[in-house]
Amino acid sequence: MRAAVIFGLAVGGAALCGCQPPPDFKEHAYQAWGFAVSFRTPPKETDYPASADGAKSHTFLVESAEGGRDELVNVIDGSASSKSEDQALSDAPLTLAKYVGGTLGPMTYAASGKAVGREFLLDRPGQPASRVRVFVANRKLYELIAQSPLGPDDPETKAFLDSFRLL
Repeated sequence: MRAAVIFGLAVGGAALCGCQPPPDFKEHAYQAWGFAVSFRTPPKETDYPASADGAKSHTFLVESAEGGRDELVNVIDGSASSKSEDQALSDAPLTLAKYVGGTLGPMTYAASGKAVGREFLLDRPGQPASRVRVFVANRKLYELIAQSPLGPDDPETKAFLDSFRLL
């Protein structure tokens, strides 16, 4: 009898909240920008052209926000930059932290296929820490950023970051 009551409460609670399992990850490939990544919900795509004076590079942003989680890939075209790919990779974490007013956490190496990059935490006041990966390949800087109310160790964050691949 007790098991039936518990089962009934569980079913009733699920019906009340309309709970459904999250949708499966679906890969989205961006041939022109040289990468693919998976999101649970269709991402918003924004293309920012370079400025005429060359002060701002051409960038492409792909972002999905669902259930308090924010996952994005920002690609910066570095073809007009005089920096080497190694220098761009070394500068990227601090440049990103300064741009968003955050501080860097511990940094490790990350890989996507043959490309070696960096992974680190990015802390911003009043927000959960973000887990970030950066890669440089084919004169493009790839910034992957995942933020979750469950923190940077949310399994969803890892699944998103691990889904990224260079084409």
